[in-house]
Amino acid sequence: MAMRDGHVLISWIAVNNDPYEQTKDGIDLALGPTLTLLFDESSEFCRTVKDVVLLGRDPADEKERLAAKGLELAIRERDSNIDVRRLPWRAEDPTDHKGIFLFLKATMPKLRREYSGRELIVHVSPGTPSMQTIWVLMGETGFIEPPFRLVKSYRRHERGGRPAVVPVELGIDTFYKAYVRSRPREVTSEEQAVSWNPERFRGDTMRNLFREARRFAQVKVPVLLLGERGTGKTTIAGWIRSSSPYRRDDRDRDWPAVACGQYSPELLRSELFGHVKGAYTGADRDREGLLSRADGDTLFLDEVGDLTEDNQRRIIKAVEERRYYRLGDDDSRTSDFRLLTATNRSMAELRQLLHPDFLDRISHLTLRLPSLREVPEELDWLWVTVYGTATVRAGVEESQAQLTEAYHRRIVEALKLDPLPGNMRDLFRVAYRVLAGRSDTHEPLSPRDAVDYGLEALREFAEPTDQLDSRSVARAFADSERLSAVLPQGTRLSTKNVLSDLQTYMANEIRRISRENGRPVDELCDKGERTLREWSKASE
Repeated sequence: MAMRDGHVLISWIAVNNDPYEQTKDGIDLALGPTLTLLFDESSEFCRTVKDVVLLGRDPADEKERLAAKGLELAIRERDSNIDVRRLPWRAEDPTDHKGIFLFLKATMPKLRREYSGRELIVHVSPGTPSMQTIWVLMGETGFIEPPFRLVKSYRRHERGGRPAVVPVELGIDTFYKAYVRSRPREVTSEEQAVSWNPERFRGDTMRNLFREARRFAQVKVPVLLLGERGTGKTTIAGWIRSSSPYRRDDRDRDWPAVACGQYSPELLRSELFGHVKGAYTGADRDREGLLSRADGDTLFLDEVGDLTEDNQRRIIKAVEERRYYRLGDDDSRTSDFRLLTATNRSMAELRQLLHPDFLDRISHLTLRLPSLREVPEELDWLWVTVYGTATVRAGVEESQAQLTEAYHRRIVEALKLDPLPGNMRDLFRVAYRVLAGRSDTHEPLSPRDAVDYGLEALREFAEPTDQLDSRSVARAFADSERLSAVLPQGTRLSTKNVLSDLQTYMANEIRRISRENGRPVDELCDKGERTLREWSKASE
């Protein structure tokens, strides 16, 4: 289906066939592969493409220069509204697989940002076999960000009743494909629309988090996910499931998950374990629960801090014994599943809310997701991705949503200076306000005013505080910044909290290194194990 502002064609130049090629009888000229895709009446994309990006070597030989110039002229002659541009690949060898990959790996994210929200049509027919191979592998393994399609074109005499252009699909169910399409049942959020692709991470914090999540995924041990709202706990849960052997393909688009806070204790029990007819008022038929659906797969419990003690006991019994009872049923059932849980509460709060045995059992493996203010290096690509996603979701035309790189940089710099208490949700709030200002049919805002209008969301939804975040102080120290840069007027600095947080961090990290490397604490620092334990407890 054509996007609102037309498709974007991305293709190498077919040196031997563009813009035209001889017909089979060698007498007449036929459309080459690129013109076939753009103008053949049997092509799905005939007259739907508004932008063409041609990739070619620089320096090019004479034959390639002539093909490129001729192709540009032929496209403009047939449709002067199509914008044609060339992007050079500075290389000599058109069969260099690694060189082609590195060029496309750097180029595609830039094109994705430039044509945010529009469907990219990647034409794999032109170019060398090496170029074609890299296109297909990148499309199948997640290196091209959606929306996009891989297609190939056929010469007229080769079609055999097929259309001029057909999709290219290997049908390989790669990990990344499963991760992107995976959607947990019920537990959904807007920020889930943004895939955290490790290939795009800029810093070690997120790389290490996803690396550890992949390791945890391999063992059937419960994992507890800790993090503020909007940090992507549901997304990392999907990453763990997709990386693990505890996943059934038929559950990918609706895998077993539930937000515990949405139900009363009895209804949650029914939702998880199922019930028999007559088990409670309104139970007019037998019903299987999520544990039945989770057999051979993963069960995700969000807002785990809202579980009652009775349901905690039942869940752990099901995890450990692989056996459970439906509500109102005397016969037990079995389910071999893996448990993931998540919460935005701290460990100190969980110790108050959950039974100690339950908390111990669900937290054998724990991952803490950083807030966006802890990973400002990821905001550059995250903002552009969020803005593109928001454009599509809001139904705004790409031409109205267009912002220059300078405006995007301005927004990113503002985001990096804000505490972003809502994390990804704050990014979406800014994006929607910018889009609303730009697409106002009565009084559309200029790009500058729309950006100002969008950034007001950060102030409107700011959580009132009179204390400065310890991490802001630490970041200012690490970057050799003046403290005044992170100490706005009216903010109060609690030196006690900052020092306590720093001590806790050092204590936890030194004890972790000690455990992993088998070295005594007093070899790693000038404090003993007892002091470090006291530092850790002081923050709880």
